Amino acid sequence: MHRLLVTPLTPQYARQAARLHIQGQPGTFLTSLGEDVLTVVYRALPQSRGGFGTAAVQLTDHAVAHDGDAPLLGYISATTGIGGLFVEIGAQRLGELLPPLLRRYAQAPSLIARSLQTAAYPFLAHEEEHEPTAELLSIMVEPALRSYGIGALLMAAFLHECRARSLRAVTVTVDAANNGAQRFYRRHGFSDYRSIVLYGRPMFVFKRDLA
Repeated sequence: MHRLLVTPLTPQYARQAARLHIQGQPGTFLTSLGEDVLTVVYRALPQSRGGFGTAAVQLTDHAVAHDGDAPLLGYISATTGIGGLFVEIGAQRLGELLPPLLRRYAQAPSLIARSLQTAAYPFLAHEEEHEPTAELLSIMVEPALRSYGIGALLMAAFLHECRARSLRAVTVTVDAANNGAQRFYRRHGFSDYRSIVLYGRPMFVFKRDLA
């Protein structure tokens, strides 16, 4: 097993995070936007008002964990406001986001309609919350290392950070067909909260209370 350190997800890991995301969820809408678009998103998220995450990085003799050179073995990304995150990234990163996004739209015009569906996601997935809540957006682990407990380490650090931020609950949206992810979240204290339909597919929203 690699020597690793669980540390905050920072913009320096954006490119590695984008590649892990594509490896971990091939064929999904976000991965279909391409590595360059995802890199902008992962660079912006930790610097946004409500965005944060945890990263598991490999410690080596030549790379230090905080400088972005260490290999990224897995990560969790999250936000305390998905609608605000979309607006903030669109407003502050449009110059970086637009060129790779337009290239992908030109190659696959059907992505335009799916982008509009994604823009509606905050209204589909969220009822009015009366407590400070985080949404877990993605958890990714290097495919060859998925049986080594890295996901559990990331989740423990993530939940600790949520409590440190005085958040009262965490939600996550999972494809109804993804039984493995559902088992993972239930094992970590999440329970079924509600159902939605996104991209024409049924999804489950899971929730874990932190109080």
